[in-house]
Amino acid sequence: MSSLRPYVPSSAAPWDRRRTGHLLRRAAFGATEAEVRRALADGPEATVGRLISGEPQPAAYLELDALFDSLRATGSVENARGWWVLRLVRSAHPLATKMTVFWHDHFATSVQKVDNAGLMLKQLRLFESHALGGFGPLLEAISKDPAMILWLDTHLSRKGAPNENYARELFELFALGVGHYTERDIQEAARAFTGWRVRDGAAVFNPGIFDDGEKSVLGRTGRFGAEDLVRLVLEHEACAPFLARKLLEEFVHPDPSAELVAALAKVLREADYSIAEALRVLLCSEAFFSDEAYRSRIKSPVEYAVGAARALGAKLHGPQTGAALAKMGQKLFEPPSVKGWDGGRNWINSATMLARMNAAAVLTRGDSAGGAIDVAGLLAGGAIIDATGACDFAFNLLLDGDPGEALARAVREQTAGQDAASALRTSLYAALVSPVYQLA
Repeated sequence: MSSLRPYVPSSAAPWDRRRTGHLLRRAAFGATEAEVRRALADGPEATVGRLISGEPQPAAYLELDALFDSLRATGSVENARGWWVLRLVRSAHPLATKMTVFWHDHFATSVQKVDNAGLMLKQLRLFESHALGGFGPLLEAISKDPAMILWLDTHLSRKGAPNENYARELFELFALGVGHYTERDIQEAARAFTGWRVRDGAAVFNPGIFDDGEKSVLGRTGRFGAEDLVRLVLEHEACAPFLARKLLEEFVHPDPSAELVAALAKVLREADYSIAEALRVLLCSEAFFSDEAYRSRIKSPVEYAVGAARALGAKLHGPQTGAALAKMGQKLFEPPSVKGWDGGRNWINSATMLARMNAAAVLTRGDSAGGAIDVAGLLAGGAIIDATGACDFAFNLLLDGDPGEALARAVREQTAGQDAASALRTSLYAALVSPVYQLA
């Protein structure tokens, strides 16, 4: 696999629709034809910079933001899921919103146990505020997050009777990985997280039940509290490679090389664990734009549905889309375990593929109950006047202009004789359910 050296467009590796589409899928779910053309004109470095900084949020996104407090008050997790999906589709900062889904999976917390949609929304806000920030502040914030406190039983932990759940997952799943700590480290670290309770939807610290005694954790000894444990974890040699691998699996390849992991870990350490800076280097690298990285991941349901909606400018019904994602295997706010979703090939089976096909049909037939595309707008924006133009538009937008000979021939035969609007619906559906579109 290639290195983290900056990618420089050349005749052998041009900045073309293939590489532009790859970047906008991995870092922004997907993009409209206008956004693809803008990226092609601006080049990779400027496009990555824009993805990291984001742009002013549109009115449609701000309108959703204004509903936050009332949504929390309803306590409806179905409405919360729908609200989140609509924000993912409408955001002008798609990389940050993509990272909120990443962190939700990384710090997997389920409403099934928390039993409070308002606290889940509060945790989502936490992920949004730290989406591209420092990993250290995020670790410290999540250790005091009310939903996490309830999810991993920190609220049951007190001096003399520490609960080990959070300390175990902090080491194993959140920051270090198996093999880099001992059972004794877990037992001692658990004492540092005593004293926390949830009251009126907020985390509160009770010093009377906190174990302020000396603790020995990860080879260090002191009267550690929660903030100290975060510092010890970040200073551990395993932390940067652990996080680097997770980012590489998400953005580059499901099985990154040891050399690439080490290189990105070095970037993280030097940038004080800044996610924005790590992604700036990664998304501009030869490794990111390599042949090995291209279409190397199976899209999650969120990537599939949100990417299609963003690319096509679809209007979605939030709760119905949230329910559709659940049928595809990804029920937001309800990961299957503390490990999150298994992902990869587990996303695709006969039932979940049928759910993807149904979602594609809803989008392309214009069912106003579940979502609709503006066919007239797409025709005008793509200057489409006939069936041939409709097929070309769908292949370029959704498949980077490379549908494969068999699919291209089948769709062109199916749309022959159709008017431009009908051909556009047909070709978009065919692209959305094609094997290649299932790959990120």
